[in-house]
Amino acid sequence: MLTHLFLMRHAKSSWDNPDLSDHQRPLNKRGRRAADLIGQTLHARGYAPQIIWSSDSARTRETAQRLVRAIPGPQSAFYTGELYHASAQNMLRFMDKHGKPDCARLMILGHNPGMSELFEHFSGHPHDVPTAATAVFKRKGDGEWLEPRSWQMIDLLLPRELAAQ
Repeated sequence: MLTHLFLMRHAKSSWDNPDLSDHQRPLNKRGRRAADLIGQTLHARGYAPQIIWSSDSARTRETAQRLVRAIPGPQSAFYTGELYHASAQNMLRFMDKHGKPDCARLMILGHNPGMSELFEHFSGHPHDVPTAATAVFKRKGDGEWLEPRSWQMIDLLLPRELAAQ
């Protein structure tokens, strides 16, 4: 049964190579550190996602791969162009189309502004989600899995705050 939902914006990407398309941009040094820190923190707090549904851009792929390396245990990452720069409405459509996964902890990894919109959908509060920020929601009750009332935000991981600790 799905008990936790994680919403994560990709880590900071590099603009060093102007020949790369937006879709091809990798993480920069700060982004790699932030992705590793988020993965370590998720593991330390017992929140490790089992399945990651991710945009297929280079920066989201690299973010997911760094999370998987930082978190022990079995995990799967699935990459799709349907989540590349998707709006919250399109992410919710994707989630509905694929159905509730057969796992306890699912992460959606994407881009802004859609990730900020999705955060607002589930939390009820607007938030400009910075790079690598990760919201952790815990399931409450037996309501529909895509309904905001079915979730309670229990943690918000922000790399700059974690690095300062």
